[in-house]
Amino acid sequence: MTQQTAADQEVPALPTPTICLEAIRRWPNDESRAWTLSAIEQGISNRNLVAIVATGSSVRDVAYSDDLDLVFVYQNCLPAMPRPPISIDLRGYDEAEVTQRLAEGHDYLSWTVRFGQVLLERGGWWTSLRADWFDRLCLPSVTEADARAEKAKCLSMELREAGDEDAADELQLSSLTHISRAELSRAHVFPKSRPELVGQLHKIGQHALAGQLSRALERRRIISQR
Repeated sequence: MTQQTAADQEVPALPTPTICLEAIRRWPNDESRAWTLSAIEQGISNRNLVAIVATGSSVRDVAYSDDLDLVFVYQNCLPAMPRPPISIDLRGYDEAEVTQRLAEGHDYLSWTVRFGQVLLERGGWWTSLRADWFDRLCLPSVTEADARAEKAKCLSMELREAGDEDAADELQLSSLTHISRAELSRAHVFPKSRPELVGQLHKIGQHALAGQLSRALERRRIISQR
């Protein structure tokens, strides 16, 4: 009887991935679209890639998106992926750690589960995770949001004193965003994408903060159009 070597053994076929690009309502630019399409194409044959999920304003019903937030989940080892363009915020998580991070109230993963849209998944993995966790996600931590807001505010003041107004404005926007998320969590409201925070703040009576955030967002749009 001839012993079959490891090289002769058949490698189990990969589960056919489900792909849905229609989830992205607007692309920040052509570069972000090309990179994402390439990543999905490579992911089809990469058995370590479990899911790619888009989150943030690009998959929400808002008028403007200046970046694309992508999350990928992998198993066994981190897949090699090309460096994304500046318009893409890419974050990766080990499949074995995702549920533990959600149980601990991981802000970014919780937002992704609640508001993200799957672009690629293998064996319905992300769909099952979302169904299991959607109604038991923790609200973003008020303490952490307040700490991030204060840090961004201090850095903004330092940069403004140094004469870097554009960078100071960006950090001021970051500070206001964290403050807004903290106030929404205090009101037991799950924060949505940044462009949607203004409307959410009005609904909980935080009209002054909503106005500050709206003006900061408008300044950012003006700067990006220069």
